[in-house]
Parts: sequence; structure tokens; C-alpha cells
Amino acid sequence: MSNTRNVSPPSRTCPGPSKRGLTTKRTVAALLSALVLPTAFADDPQIQQMQQQVNELEQRLQEMKAQMEEIQKKNKEIADKNKEIVNTTQQISNKNQELESQHQQLQAQTFEISGKFKAIQDQWDLIPTTNKNQGGFIMDGVTLAFGGYLAEENAIRSSNLQADINSPFSKIPFNPNPGNLLLTPAQSQAAASGYYNQSSFNATARQSRFTVMAQGNADKNTLVTGYYEMDWLGDSPTANGTQSNSYTARVRHLYTNIDWMDRGWHLLAGQSWSLAVLNTQGVTPRNEEIPVVIDAEYMPGFVWNRQAQIRVVKDWDKKYWAAISLEQSQTSGVAGSTPTGVLNNYTLPAQAGGLLTPGNYSVNKFPDIIGKLAMETELGHYEVFGMLRNFDGTYTNPNVTAAGQSSWAGSMGFGSVLKIIPHTLDFKISGLYGNGVGRYGTSTLNDATIGPNGELTPMRGGSFLTGLTLHVKPTFDIYADIGRDWINGYTYTQGGQTYGYGNNVLANPGQFTNAAALSGYTPYNLNSVTQETVGFWWAAYKGYYGAAKVGVQYSHTGVSAFSVRASQYGGAFTPYTFDNMILTSIRFYPM
Repeated sequence: MSNTRNVSPPSRTCPGPSKRGLTTKRTVAALLSALVLPTAFADDPQIQQMQQQVNELEQRLQEMKAQMEEIQKKNKEIADKNKEIVNTTQQISNKNQELESQHQQLQAQTFEISGKFKAIQDQWDLIPTTNKNQGGFIMDGVTLAFGGYLAEENAIRSSNLQADINSPFSKIPFNPNPGNLLLTPAQSQAAASGYYNQSSFNATARQSRFTVMAQGNADKNTLVTGYYEMDWLGDSPTANGTQSNSYTARVRHLYTNIDWMDRGWHLLAGQSWSLAVLNTQGVTPRNEEIPVVIDAEYMPGFVWNRQAQIRVVKDWDKKYWAAISLEQSQTSGVAGSTPTGVLNNYTLPAQAGGLLTPGNYSVNKFPDIIGKLAMETELGHYEVFGMLRNFDGTYTNPNVTAAGQSSWAGSMGFGSVLKIIPHTLDFKISGLYGNGVGRYGTSTLNDATIGPNGELTPMRGGSFLTGLTLHVKPTFDIYADIGRDWINGYTYTQGGQTYGYGNNVLANPGQFTNAAALSGYTPYNLNSVTQETVGFWWAAYKGYYGAAKVGVQYSHTGVSAFSVRASQYGGAFTPYTFDNMILTSIRFYPM
């Protein structure tokens, strides 16, 4: 048996649907569904709601599309605007560069022009306010400026100083009967009616002033100034107050000043304030710190002189200053007692035909030498100075006759002007201490005494002044000052007797003649003069026609003497006197 397998032939069947046919059927079915189903379910609320949501979404989509198009439009506008701003900025930058170039050119031109006027501008900045409003005119390139004021002033004093608007402080009369002296009834009566007990009133116009200043440029860096100032406080032999009140004009200042601005050098030659006077700014003329008091003698403690001099000044950028001055020398006073036969001839003898009044001028071989250093800071002005003086004369004593003698004396000073509150409160302080300084103090205490052999011996002393000025408003100032001048004296003993100048030199002067009692004169050795002063200035008018000012001042001045030794007329005591003064002023500044 064979193992054969019968294989049937494959059956033939109908072919199934093709893939393309199936796809076509499905598409037709989907179309039928899309056409039929909505119609079939058109009434279905859920379907309607969904359709509504679709419509709303489509509407929102359209709105968002519109908003997007608007945003794109605005973005394009902003981009265009930014481009315009960038272009404008570039134009401005180009314009700024052009203007900067022009500015640099103008700066160079301005610098060139300012250099031409620098000398005048620097000098103008240093001129005090009181001189800046002066009227003037230009003639041949020289500026002439006029100034000054017209004054009517009054002085009321508790004791009679036999003085005008100036108060000779060291001449204030003492009480001829201080209470510890044995005086006769006639002497007591004379003392009671003397100048010490006699008040006084004085009215005057003599302190009125006139100034003229001429300025011109020798070249672009050199300024030349001539200055003249006068008043009527001269006292010639014909001056009187009886009827015509004929008083003599006198020179206060008369000098030439040259400023080399590019080099910082300055030269003054003529009569002006001494270099020892405190400055308010730098070391320049017409910037001195002068007390604003009415009294023409100013006040004790003020260090000053007006005298002929040659002054050389150097500044460094108007911040640091150095100066030296050679000034007219005088020995203002030599006093004290000496043994019999001892004396010193330090004044000029009578000489016919000369221009110097004998007895009023001393013998001096050398000028007063003054050096000063000054500094300007944001807080104010500071300065220090030194002074060297020489005293000369011919002295005699029982053992030596007609021997020449020369003594040197040195001293130091300082000063400062501070703006405590700018434009509101100012503070000043100044002082001088050393040997032979009496002449430079307002009280003009003695410079020296005569030593054992007849030599001039400078005495040690000093001056001190401080004060405040309150600017209540631009037209009203109040000031308060206190100052003091003093000397220490010099004494020696010979033969059991005290000589020189100072304590216990004088015997108690108990006996007075009527004339001495009336005059208030006593031969005391003065030790110090101290004054306290308050006052104000009010600018009642200030405008086109000038300024009118009213001033009132009160001062209390005390004078102390060295102690007097006891005598048969009374016990030892230390003399003291004082004077109360009220001064008023009405001034008109025309320019």
C-alpha cells in the first residue's frame, strides 16, 4: 500500500472587496452621516448648545485675530517711532557735538578776554563794599572814583576830656580827691569842681571825609592805583569853635599802589594804615578791619597807625600772603622818674625854618620794620606779624655826658576775622604783645622809661581787641566790642628810692594846686585802659541818590594806674578812673 496523499486542487472563490473600494464606501458613509445625522438630531437641545458654543468660540477666535492684528499694527507703529527717536537722538548728538565745539571755542575766547581784564577784576574784588558804589568816570583810560561822607556827630561824656569827636582815653581825668588824701577845704572845693566831675557835650562835622581814587592799567597784568583820603580833624593854631568854626583839612591816606597780578607782587608807597593793622582779606589796602565805632580815636585794644611806609607784598593764588613794610618811626612817650642829673634827650630840639614841630618828633635812626603772614580759608582770614623797633637818644647822668644810645625792641601780633554765620554774624580778634608797643595801641601809652644810666628802656605791654557784629538785616547792624591796652612798667632802686615807671614810684600826691585840681591832671603812672562798647548802624535810606546812615554808640572806659606809695598826706592806693560816653552820628554817603 502505497503511501500516497491525495491533494485536492485549490478551490476558486469570488474575490473580496479591494482596499480602494472599502475607502470609498467609508467616505460615502461619512458624507451620509454629515448630511443625515444633523438633520436627524437637529432638534436635540444638547447638540444645539454645543453648536452655539462652537459659534461663540469661532467669534472669539475672530476677535482675538483682530486684536492680534491691532497689536501687530501698534508694534509696527512703535518700531517706526523708535526708529524716528533713534534718528532724532543721533541728530541731537551731532548737534551737541557741534555746540560743544562752539562752546570750547567760546571758552577759549572768554579765557583770552578774561585774561585781559584779570588785573582789574582781582583788584575790584578786593575793594571794600563802602568804596564799590562810588561815582566816577573814565578819563584817558584812568578811572576816577570819588567817595566819602558828610557827618554830623555828637559826643556826651561824663567827664570833660577837653576833646572833640576823638576821645584821648589816656587823658581821662582822675578824681583829685579819691578819699584817702588830706586836702584843705579850698583844695577839696577845687577838686569837686574839676573836670573829673564835669560832664561835657560836643557837636561836630569835622569827621566828614572825602576820598578820590585813580586806577589804570599800565599793561594787561599791571594795575596802578592812587588813593587820597582827607577829613577836617586837623588842629592848626587858627582852628577854633568860637564863631566861624574854622578847622583844618588833614591827610589821612595818600599813597600809590601797584599790583602785578600775573606774578602776585604788590607795592605800596605813601601814607596808609600800618601793616600792623588787621586785614579782612589778604594784605591789601582798603581792606583793613577798622572798628565801626563813631569815636575818631576808635577804641582801646585796636592796633594801628597811619604813617608813611614802603610795603612789598607777595601772594600765592590770593590764598597765602607774605608782606614786609618799612614804616615811619616815632617814640610816642617816655615817662617815669629818674635820679637827679639823669635824663635822655630823645626829641628833636628847636630848629627854625623846619617843617617839624620841635618836641613832637623823636630822634630815630631806623624805621619800624614789620613783617606779616596771612592766609585765607573757608572759615575766614588769619594772620600773624612781627615788629622790630629802635629807640634812640642822647642821654646824660652824673658820670656820663652826651653819650649816644640805641635800644631795639621786638613784638608779635595776631588777628583773625571769621564769618561765624555768613551774612549774619562776624567775629574778630586781634592782639599785640612785646616791648615798646605803646605807640601802636589806641591809648598811646608810653613806649619806654629812662633807665639808671639815662638809657631808653622799652617797656613790655600789649593790646587786645575782640568783638561781634550782628547783621540783623541788610540795613541794620549791631556791634559789641571789648578792648584793652596795657604796659607792665619798669622800676629800679637807687639810694633807697624807687625810680622808673610802675608801682610805688610816685609818692601820694596829696597836695594839689587849684589849677591842677581843675584840670584833673595827676602825675600817675598809667597801667591800663579798658573799654566796653556797644552800638548800632541803621541805613535809613539806601538807593540811587546814595545812603543815609544813623549810628548810636555807648562806651564805658576805665583807666588804671600803678599803685602810689604812702606819704604824709594819706595811705597808699591804686588810682582808678572812668568815663561813660554816648556818641551819635548822622552820615550821608552821596555816592
